[in-house]
Amino acid sequence: MQTRAAMMNDLAALTELFQAIELAEIGRKGTTEADIRQILLTPELDLERRSCVYEKDGDIVGFAALHPAPHADRLRAHLGVSPVAPASLADALLRQIEEWVHKQTAAAGRERESVTLFQMPQALATPALQDHGWHVARRYSRLIIDMNGERPSLPQLRAGTEIRIAAGHDGRRRLHAVLEEALAGHWNHHRRAFEEFWADQQQRDGHDPRLWWIAEVEGTPAAVLIARSQPDRGWIAWLGTEQRYRGRGLARCLLLTAFAELKARGHHVVGVDVDSANDTNATGVYEAVGMRVLGQADQWQRDITLSRGSVEPLKVR
Repeated sequence: MQTRAAMMNDLAALTELFQAIELAEIGRKGTTEADIRQILLTPELDLERRSCVYEKDGDIVGFAALHPAPHADRLRAHLGVSPVAPASLADALLRQIEEWVHKQTAAAGRERESVTLFQMPQALATPALQDHGWHVARRYSRLIIDMNGERPSLPQLRAGTEIRIAAGHDGRRRLHAVLEEALAGHWNHHRRAFEEFWADQQQRDGHDPRLWWIAEVEGTPAAVLIARSQPDRGWIAWLGTEQRYRGRGLARCLLLTAFAELKARGHHVVGVDVDSANDTNATGVYEAVGMRVLGQADQWQRDITLSRGSVEPLKVR
């Protein structure tokens, strides 16, 4: 078995790897090339230094990567182990992730780091994750809407409500301010300055400021949505309504606006990932506009304390 850093040329092979994992775990394929492209193009991911693939007989049977999470003060890992790979491969990949975490933590001058990764419920890698001290912290749902039928209708707005593109620097700043207030209190949210948020968004696959909308009530920004036009699909990246404006259907209006624009651009599918335990009933909001749950994934977490010396990667037998 050979190991090397992952490359963009691995897009199709990695998609096949994760689809094979899904077939073994839940009996159907869900991962698309858009999902893998999103991982490989993560701005914070250094593919050369923080990713690896294991190959056997020319096929990729294992994958791991590590990078700072895009909107939280923690690290995000990725893990994929073929169902036909030896059991020791999951251990080796997790040990590699831990080695990267140690290096990242030391470079940042920190003593402790929290790292998360996603796996399907009852994943084949569950025993290895548990042996390495990981635990399930949260469950997320992926929802999609198929827009192959009629073009989504534009929303009927209440009197005094307007939806406009967050045009220009000032508009984007207003959108960011509303989003920060809307997400305040969510367990995984950490406030960021506008400049940091804007720089991050510009690097995301499918970024387009014309897909940034603000819903205003009597001229006051109240809810916002950021969509992305990725090569294989439309995507809802951010959606939030300030607490005092909830219950007015603003999120629904923003979603219908986004669906109509993405459909006009030729997208047949729009997706979103949602915290299943979100206390604002986010899943219900998406289902009310016609989205359906495609599947779920568990967010595993481990807190790693920097120790002297490095972790030696396990050998794959």
